[in-house]
Amino acid sequence: MKPFSLMTAAALAASLYATPARAQQPSGSLADATAAPPASIAAQQSNVPAPAQHAEGAVEDTVRRYRIGVDGAVGLDPELIMFGAHGTFAPIFTRAVEFRPGIEFGFGEVTTMLGINLDVTYALPGGTRTAGWTPYVGAGPNFTLSHEGFDTTDFGSVTTPTTTTTATGTALTTTDRGRFNFDDTDFKSGFNFIAGARRANGLFVEMKATAYGVSNVRLMAGFTF
Repeated sequence: MKPFSLMTAAALAASLYATPARAQQPSGSLADATAAPPASIAAQQSNVPAPAQHAEGAVEDTVRRYRIGVDGAVGLDPELIMFGAHGTFAPIFTRAVEFRPGIEFGFGEVTTMLGINLDVTYALPGGTRTAGWTPYVGAGPNFTLSHEGFDTTDFGSVTTPTTTTTATGTALTTTDRGRFNFDDTDFKSGFNFIAGARRANGLFVEMKATAYGVSNVRLMAGFTF
């Protein structure tokens, strides 16, 4: 009877030890609910049409290859709100030199402007790199179409009266002109001077001054992807 009692006690102890361990393990249904199998993720991705996937991939590759970015600025003289886009090509002769062509559009109470910039920037060696900022300078030609007038004070169409002489007499007609109409524009070329600082993640701030053309000083902030 004594061996039988020892075996019974050992079996009872083993069952009591196994019960808490089994209780700590999650049930199969709970594990299945919390962990999505890879097959379901693949099924969700397959719901996107193949042409859309190809187009998205092409756009991402283009943005990364040409380092396309966007920027916004406030013009000081004349007073303008400006925004634009640019690309970055580097290295040019050295890693510190970048070619940054861009286009910008500005509008204000009097002036509407469309400009093309062909800027070259140079990262200053040995400059102060506080908090990850790298200072740079730059310059480049600027080509601008500008329109000035007090009759374009809003973003809707503007009615301009004109006089037309016909065989029966003189008639007064009207012509609709949009806010961003470049029919009566001046084309000017100038030169940009740039001083700014940028971070490795693509964020940059700079001051750009244009001389010899549509003279303007603007404070700019942007991001290069």
